[in-house]
This record gives sequence, structure tokens and C-alpha cells, in this order.
Amino acid sequence: MSKNPLRGVMKLLVANLAVLLLISTLFLSSSMAGGTEPLPGLQKAVEDIRSLYKGKEVSFLAEKEYQVRKYYYQIQSKIQRLEILEEVQEHFEKAVTKAEEKFDSGEEDVSQSAITKLKLGLAGTLTDIIELDSDIKVARLSLAGMFKESYSPDAKMQDSEIKPVDFKFDNYESWFKESALATVRDEHSSNNELELRTGYLRAVENRGKLDLARKNRKITRALLVSEVANYDFGIGDPGDLFEALIIYTRVLSGYYDSVYNFNLAVAQLNRVKAPWTGKP
Repeated sequence: MSKNPLRGVMKLLVANLAVLLLISTLFLSSSMAGGTEPLPGLQKAVEDIRSLYKGKEVSFLAEKEYQVRKYYYQIQSKIQRLEILEEVQEHFEKAVTKAEEKFDSGEEDVSQSAITKLKLGLAGTLTDIIELDSDIKVARLSLAGMFKESYSPDAKMQDSEIKPVDFKFDNYESWFKESALATVRDEHSSNNELELRTGYLRAVENRGKLDLARKNRKITRALLVSEVANYDFGIGDPGDLFEALIIYTRVLSGYYDSVYNFNLAVAQLNRVKAPWTGKP
């Protein structure tokens, strides 16, 4: 006789659980529809913006695609710069703590001046982190606004790592032919081609700067690892570590800026090319 009431309770619990699952599913669906869907990868975002403005003239679509790429590259490069700054922040904090411990114990190889310099380095890093975090949020707002609230500026971004785009042309004419521009050259004036040539040169210029920044990045990384290891073993100088951290920050930030500038130069070149080919 006692089994029937228990069975009834179990049925009630199952029914309530089903209702709760249904409500949570509906809530999740509505939140996704309200703009919390993760930001798509860059290529999907480009396809989405083309679909959103389907039927518009080529120049308009090319401009929209350029803007999408610009915001993506901004967010990606700044996210990676932020990661570098957070790494540097951690090194500065450890160095300050260790230097203060040595100073308090009376060790002569650490001065108050050295500690102050490390603290100023930490303060500068924290200031840059605040600024970068704000820049990322602003770029996210601008990007999400282009999609008419289909995506939330706070949503997770699938492509958070910036990588150099593919652009390996050694001269203008080879790029011109590869881009299928030679067949429509007669339809455009030499003034329009001047813009193409200028855009191509800017892309090559920024690729050269990127190649140099990539080499400096490797050297600087090795320098930082060496100085951090020496300091951890107690044989390093606080001043040397400070300089290594500052150089590392500048060079690594410069590298990601170089990737951004190169990618944007190629995007700009494609924007100029669009009226020639009739494709954004």
C-alpha cells in the first residue's frame, strides 16, 4: 500500500523536472535570440554582413566588409597585447615582492630606488591594461552594432588570435594578374589604378615591418626568459629585469600592432580592388 503514494511523488517530481528543463531551454533560446550568441569567426562574420546588406552596390558592401575586418583585427590584436601585459604584470609583482623581501632582510644588492623603479613599471603596466580593456570593449560595441544586435558585444569571440593574412606577392604585376584585374584594366582610368598601386605598396611595406617584428619577438622572448631565470635564482639585477620587461612589452606589443597594420593594409587593398572586379 505504501508504494502507491511513493510512486505518485516520483511522478510529480519527474513532471516538475520536465517543466524546469523546458523553462530553462526556453530561457536559453530567448537569451540567444536577444543577442548573446557568440561572435562568429571572421569569415562567417564577413558572410553575415554580405547577407545583411545583400543587393547593395559593390562599393558599399566592400566598405562594410572592410569595417568588419578592421574591428576583428582590432579586437584580436588588443586581446593578445592584453595577454602580454598580464604576463608582464605578474613578473613585475613577483619582482617587487622579492625585492622588498631582500631589502627588508638587509641585503645590500637591492636599493629602495630599484624597488621604486619596479613599482613604477608595474603601475605603467596596470594603466596600459585598463586602457586596452576599454579599447576592446569599444571595438566590440562597434562590431556588434554592425549586425543590428544579432550579436552581443559581451559574447564570447571564437577567433581571438590574430594571424597574418596570406599575401605573398613579390611585385605589383603578379598581384594584378592573380587578382583578375588585367581583364578589366581598360574599363578603369589610370587614376583609379594609382590607388591600387599605392594600396599594394602599403601592404608590402607593412609585410616587411611584420617580418622584422617577428624576428625581434623571438630575440626579446629569449632575453626575458634569461633575465627572469637569473632574478629567480638570486643572481639577477632588478634594474636589468626592469629593462627586460619594458623591452618585452614594447617589442611584443609592436609585433601585434604590426600584424594588425599588415592585415588592415591588405583589407584596404581589397576594398580598393572591389569596384574593379565587381565583387566585395
